[in-house]
Amino acid sequence: MPKIAILSDIHGNLPALQAVLKRVAKSGAEEIVFGGDLVGYGASPRECVELVRGLGGHCVLGNHDAYTKQVADNGEESLYDGWQSNPVWAGVAHAVRHMDKEALEWLWERPWFLHLKGAVLAHGSLHDPNQWPYLEDQESAEPTLAILKEKGFGVGFFGHTHRLGLFADDTADAVPEKIDEDRYLIPEGSICAVTVGSVGQSREENDERATWVIWDPEERIVEFHRSYYPHLQAAREIMEAGLPMESAMRLLPDLASREDIAES
Repeated sequence: MPKIAILSDIHGNLPALQAVLKRVAKSGAEEIVFGGDLVGYGASPRECVELVRGLGGHCVLGNHDAYTKQVADNGEESLYDGWQSNPVWAGVAHAVRHMDKEALEWLWERPWFLHLKGAVLAHGSLHDPNQWPYLEDQESAEPTLAILKEKGFGVGFFGHTHRLGLFADDTADAVPEKIDEDRYLIPEGSICAVTVGSVGQSREENDERATWVIWDPEERIVEFHRSYYPHLQAAREIMEAGLPMESAMRLLPDLASREDIAES
């Protein structure tokens, strides 16, 4: 069975996506799937969506992707006063303005989850998906772990948090084994949720690199990957597009950990 590269949270960051795809091409992965949030925050939503579609378009719906329908249907005037300075809504509105109707409709038609070989992929979680909860620790992952067990999926891959992580049900028949800093063996019978980071806006502490994952369903190994890309170029493009400064600053490692930015 071929290895699968899982890329999530592109967020309109074309330089990051292009750099990661070059690394994927050298990684041995034969399939690529996307964990949603192709748009938002970044300067190049149209180009990122076109590139993903050209690669087969195997992608789930992300919350920023879904928000574009709200803006497209109701107009920017439906948003609250001051939305232009909010990184989320400014990025969503930018995506709507720069994508044609056909591309937007394709985005809205993305499924909530995809079945992979030996696993399932969704953007935020399997529990309460309409509210887009984060899997950021063991407690917040428990409801999704319960669904993975109930439905027999075993392994789930998720974006949304912009961080790499793994949360397991330690009462399952087997538990993941850490091979080294970036590789985990997932034995048959394990129940675990893997967060795959973000290509376009990683929130790893003091690290500007794009983050993504490879899943080897035959060997049952998860590999965490971190890839350099021209983050200064991406930040500059955000500013040139008239998007909020916070969206550019999040790409710079010495600023991304500031609480007033990280929590917005």
